[in-house]
Amino acid sequence: MRRAIPVGPEASSVERPLNGARAMRSAPQRFVETWIDAIVGFLFCVVMPIPIYATGEPFAGELGGTEFTIIATALGYSVVWYCGRRLDAFPRATLQGNIGYVAPIAVLTYALIAAILLLLRIEYSRVQFFGSGILTLLWMASVAQLRSRYLIRNYAVMPRSSIADMPVLATCRWLDFDDVQNLDMRVDAIVADLGADLGEGRLAALADAAIAGVPVLDRRYIVETMTGRTPLGGLTPNEFGALLPSRQYLVVRRVIELVLTVLALPVLLPVLLIVAAIVRLDSPGPVFFVQTRIGRRGQPFRMIKFRTMFHGAGGPSFTSTVDPRVTRVGGFLRQCRLDELPQLFNILRGDMSWVGPRPEAASLEQGYVRDIEHFALRGIVRPGVTGWAQINQGYAHAPDEMRSKLEYDLYYLKHCSLWLDLVIVLRTFAVVFRGTGAR
Repeated sequence: MRRAIPVGPEASSVERPLNGARAMRSAPQRFVETWIDAIVGFLFCVVMPIPIYATGEPFAGELGGTEFTIIATALGYSVVWYCGRRLDAFPRATLQGNIGYVAPIAVLTYALIAAILLLLRIEYSRVQFFGSGILTLLWMASVAQLRSRYLIRNYAVMPRSSIADMPVLATCRWLDFDDVQNLDMRVDAIVADLGADLGEGRLAALADAAIAGVPVLDRRYIVETMTGRTPLGGLTPNEFGALLPSRQYLVVRRVIELVLTVLALPVLLPVLLIVAAIVRLDSPGPVFFVQTRIGRRGQPFRMIKFRTMFHGAGGPSFTSTVDPRVTRVGGFLRQCRLDELPQLFNILRGDMSWVGPRPEAASLEQGYVRDIEHFALRGIVRPGVTGWAQINQGYAHAPDEMRSKLEYDLYYLKHCSLWLDLVIVLRTFAVVFRGTGAR
């Protein structure tokens, strides 16, 4: 894991571009780090334990317990490493978040492989197999920690005034383009405000840098990638097409969520009955709270939740931090998000999905659409029980908070995929366990 290293003018023997300026130089290829991570991790998690449990020279004869253990551990490590790298590509990931991604995937992967070996009646070393799983978790956690602390990327920013608008991140160093060019420094990429009037000289410098192999990125793109938010400023109708998810993704996701919801009903129905009984005993009134929300393509629907407020309590549609209308049990249900469980019936009816922009009350939606530009774009997909904005921002009501929430939702629309959905689901469990962001 090498930092981009500045090189002094005395070491500059690179070719000069036709305009006579210094040639911009790229930092060492970062894909090398990925391969080093994968290979060294494989040696640590799969190869290193072999002498401990191998009874002879592996693969010297017929396949036995040692060989099947090696194959199983190699398969388990490969799946967990690949999934971890895919999920780690999304922004706002922390060490705790990385472990939250990797641990469930590792448990499911190794459990599934063990179940297959059991069904096929294949002998293998259980201690070494699951020990390799623990080593894989330790390796992924260690690499995530090292990358978050020591992997710093250098970016040349153009123009200089844009540096103040770049996100403050410990893993990024924002440098002025002119200083980088004059000092002959290596950078990972150039970040340019392509919507500004850069002038012919700067555009020529960007072209020379691209020819030299240095990536040239739009400022809005890099801000979106690193913050998980699509800035509202500069969003044009030409970009609306990028917000439309593919039909194949929508169909596959709908099938998956229906299958998983039906399979989860035997587990969730007893929980629903227990919570319903507690709500009924806690305070008089109906068990469920039904409210009209705005769903896909602006269509209203009736969303179901467990009642968490005293029956007949008036007041605004939104909830304050300390709201006297919330019952004792209601506060606990809100903190643990158990009040949202009845929405699985909305999912089965097709009103909602497990993941998507959170639906707003009809009385609030009209004001948001009127006052916040592009707010109606959230209706491109079905609303969700949880979403990208919920896990990153939490509850929002004030206009500035809702604009920030919209930026998160627009990022989800531009990048929605089964991988991002998996990230949201895994991080939702972490939010539920911590009890943060609820009102």
